Amino acid sequence: MRVRYTSSALLEVVDILTYIADDSPRAAARISVEIERTVARLRRYPFSSTREADEGETRVARVGRYPYLIFYAVEGDEVVVLQVRHGARRQS
Repeated sequence: MRVRYTSSALLEVVDILTYIADDSPRAAARISVEIERTVARLRRYPFSSTREADEGETRVARVGRYPYLIFYAVEGDEVVVLQVRHGARRQS
């Protein structure tokens, strides 16, 4: 499967990592690696995460031990990353 990020999801990842890097570049690097690992897992096993109850085909995956969530959909032969956000943040 291919992976495609929406432009807003890419901006969210950049914002998350920039915010964390202001305090700890090492922590930002660790979270970046864990986001990449999670997305790689979704590429191999796209149906391994649960569906969001109110969001139709949207699924959500937790980013390792970190409080970040990846919202995505499976469309044909693509995993489309729709949103990446902190788990405590309200969905927009």
